[in-house]
Amino acid sequence: MPLSRRLRSVMPFVALVTAVALTACSSAPADQEDAGGTSGAEGGSFPVTIDHAYGTTTIQSEPKKIITLGLSDQDPLLALGVAPIAVAPWWGDYDYATWPWAQDELGDAKPKVLNGGERNDDHPPVEEIAELEPDLIISLYNGTTEEQYQQLSEIAPVVVPDKEYTNFSITWQEATRATGEALGREDEALDLVDDLERSFADAASDHPEFKGKKAVVAERFEAGESVVRTGNDVRAQFFSQLGFDVPKSIAEFEPNDAGEVYVPDERMDELSKDLLVWNAGFSPDAKKTVEGLGLYRDLPVVADDHVLWVEDEVLSGAFSWGTILSLQYALDEMAPQIAKTVD
Repeated sequence: MPLSRRLRSVMPFVALVTAVALTACSSAPADQEDAGGTSGAEGGSFPVTIDHAYGTTTIQSEPKKIITLGLSDQDPLLALGVAPIAVAPWWGDYDYATWPWAQDELGDAKPKVLNGGERNDDHPPVEEIAELEPDLIISLYNGTTEEQYQQLSEIAPVVVPDKEYTNFSITWQEATRATGEALGREDEALDLVDDLERSFADAASDHPEFKGKKAVVAERFEAGESVVRTGNDVRAQFFSQLGFDVPKSIAEFEPNDAGEVYVPDERMDELSKDLLVWNAGFSPDAKKTVEGLGLYRDLPVVADDHVLWVEDEVLSGAFSWGTILSLQYALDEMAPQIAKTVD
């Protein structure tokens, strides 16, 4: 399913309606006990008080009914052995909005996919959230505003990122740590982070030829421009962790808050570095379109055959989700491809 420009730019929700939050007293649906909730994972230590961009949130006891609102927030929760009762949709046609790399962790849980599986930032399903009577709402890889945070807090305790990670800029490390903190199991979450970082360090050590090379990660959505990933974006950080030098900007084009740089086709020569990666699993026509551009065919990186096309849907999805669960799969699959392309 293609990502719309709205989703790519991850525009924040409009203000929620305060009165709707009062429906939190509604009864939960009869089949909710099958949706998810705490699994057999060892419980954490409570109460927990979490500092974040909009103040503090105190979670008095171990949450049993958790809703994840961020685009990929379910993955770190599942990695810690807890299934949410409801999740926000992003993209990919998979049951319970759970991709193949996380299905084992999901097990038999059947979380509800909010808003009928359609993401609508202008009209979030506040009534639906309230009717599920959650005891915790996690909104990390998201664009939650302070007003929205206050509205959602009328339903249940809400965890949002620290100020430096708001507006869809949270790293997978911080998303995992913050999820563990909300569960009273921060140390366990940090152990998971250490394990995955060790996998990246091992891959970088196995491929010293990566170190210092410049890599550009690009995507194609609309005619006339390419999107380059920079900053905290998980796709840019993927290559940084392997030792590549990922540009923070492209020519005079500065990234937006989401770490996106929009480069017009007439300046496509700025994409020609040591390695050019096209993330195209959700856009099957992108390769044909890009390779049909006259300027592109003349780029040195193209002439040197140092272009990697990530076209498999699941691999592209794992790379794009960039979570504690998806990245190990992406690393195992992509590292050999990157090495072959760079060599």
